[in-house]
Amino acid sequence: MSVVRLSRLAFAAALGAALPATVAAQEIKNHLYPTLELDLSGTVVLYNTTLRVDPTNRPALGTEVSLENDLGASNTNFQPRGALRWRPGRRHEIEVGFLRAIRSGDRALDRTITFRDTTFNVGVTTTSSFRTSQAFLNYRYAFRARDNSQIGAALGLGVIFLKATLTAAATAATNSFSSESKLNGPVASIGLYGRFRVGESWYLEADGRGVYVAISNFTGTIVEGGAALRKFFSNTFGIEFGYTLGFYKVTLDRTASGSGFLGEGFTGAFKYTVNGLRAGVVIQP
Repeated sequence: MSVVRLSRLAFAAALGAALPATVAAQEIKNHLYPTLELDLSGTVVLYNTTLRVDPTNRPALGTEVSLENDLGASNTNFQPRGALRWRPGRRHEIEVGFLRAIRSGDRALDRTITFRDTTFNVGVTTTSSFRTSQAFLNYRYAFRARDNSQIGAALGLGVIFLKATLTAAATAATNSFSSESKLNGPVASIGLYGRFRVGESWYLEADGRGVYVAISNFTGTIVEGGAALRKFFSNTFGIEFGYTLGFYKVTLDRTASGSGFLGEGFTGAFKYTVNGLRAGVVIQP
């Protein structure tokens, strides 16, 4: 057998061995179990918020106000959202993220309100700014972990960074004056989640969580949930269209000692409903 023929046979054998590897390298990745994932999106946020901030030195309660109807805060705006997921094993996942939520408003009051230690009389033109941004940490455990489906339990922890500032415009009779209240409110919820591969490169996610807590002077009801549809164009990049719901109702009553579950300072009530419709990119390196 000639050297040329032997070379051709060797080349053909090498090519034959390489083809399966090439085909395998081009196989579409299963995106249900990435080790790392980054999700960056823009979110159209829809709000419905009521807030009561009690005076610090008086037994009377503050006025419950609607940030949208009474103070003129926008009930929708566009905000950024980011989340990072890490999967240390097939059944475990940790997710951290942040949703920015900042807005403002102007409104002439049609009733007298008490906000913290300040009274704003009817007819006063107010300028207000509100922050209800939220950081979240979610842990998920998949008790069903198959190639095309993943179902499990989810525990959510987070903080709502509440800051409300209300300023009355100066008039011929009075100077401008303002009041501000801040609270970093902890939230938690527990529930179920599911993820499904519904096509070669299409994926569907859904989760729902909730909790009711009563500790000392703190009472909280929390409901969280969401859904997302994903389409991957490669083993690394995809797009996502999602919906998020959060309902938070928190009451902090004044105690005789002046302290309680969250210590001294803020007392009042806070009911916050936020819906988010988002679109963004998903990166799985």
